[in-house]
Amino acid sequence: MLVTGYPRFSNFDENVSEKLIQLMNDVEYQPLEVYTSLLSVDKKGANSIAQRINNGENFDAIIHLGFSNSREIISLERFAHNQFEMNEPDNSGRMITSGKIIEDDLDVYETTAPIQIINDKFNDIDYVSWSSDPGRFVCNETYFRTLSSISNNITTINDPPTIFIHLPNEKHIDLLTQLQVIENIIECMTFKPQIDVVGGLIFDIHGRILSCKRPNGGTWEGWWEFPGGKIEHGENVFQALNRELIEELDINVNPIKIEEKVNFDYGNRKIELTIINCGIISGDQITLIEHEEMRWLSQEELLDVNWLPADRPILEKWFNRGLPNLPLD
Repeated sequence: MLVTGYPRFSNFDENVSEKLIQLMNDVEYQPLEVYTSLLSVDKKGANSIAQRINNGENFDAIIHLGFSNSREIISLERFAHNQFEMNEPDNSGRMITSGKIIEDDLDVYETTAPIQIINDKFNDIDYVSWSSDPGRFVCNETYFRTLSSISNNITTINDPPTIFIHLPNEKHIDLLTQLQVIENIIECMTFKPQIDVVGGLIFDIHGRILSCKRPNGGTWEGWWEFPGGKIEHGENVFQALNRELIEELDINVNPIKIEEKVNFDYGNRKIELTIINCGIISGDQITLIEHEEMRWLSQEELLDVNWLPADRPILEKWFNRGLPNLPLD
């Protein structure tokens, strides 16, 4: 985990991000390893973390901190813009009033931080909010260069969640409260929620299994999966599957037997997937409510569709070893 800040700049006597970095240096965040870095307020500082990424260094998460005298709350920057519009020189005397930060690159990059997890954490806190305008000074330049390097670096194993946070003057929010917010952001950035999901193994009369294509416009658009979904609070796996198949396929089933249970790490979350044998269902009983398409697959056809990453190891196993047995009446 890397957290960066800046020293004072312009005519300011101090920089709250530097003060927070100093406070964090005195704290042990076990079991996390939190490293800090003070970046110079110039091109070298703005390019520092991007260069480290380009040189092959990997981070689990990156938080850039910066001070903004115009902010009265803590601003979580949603976007970084490929644009210079400096109203004053940086600490090296450089002042670029227009133009792109990186030619032939995207106009905008979006934070890779877990937005929904952060929203849930700060839902009832009015002094923390998302911002769509990080300015066009060194803060935005740093953010853009870092996100660009993450996006374009083929040596990056997983895109680390990255965010820029603009901090207000201490007269608006005291330093310890700001530190607590940053520590909560660290928790959000490094926490991997586990989601328990259930999928239905459904056969037709020919011994083929049902696969369903995820809807257009949604998460994992166009990928194939077992019908099913998340287990709600208070449900067991059989109750959850029964409910999900009514919602997705308009069928009532009698879930019979757990066939597989796998754990998969998607990077920002962990999945525990339970596959339950539901026996034979006639295709004319099924109405696709949420999916784009369905296919019945024989053992030889199991890998003909693009399965979700969590599902695929199961299908590869069945492709090589054979499908589970149909349940006896």
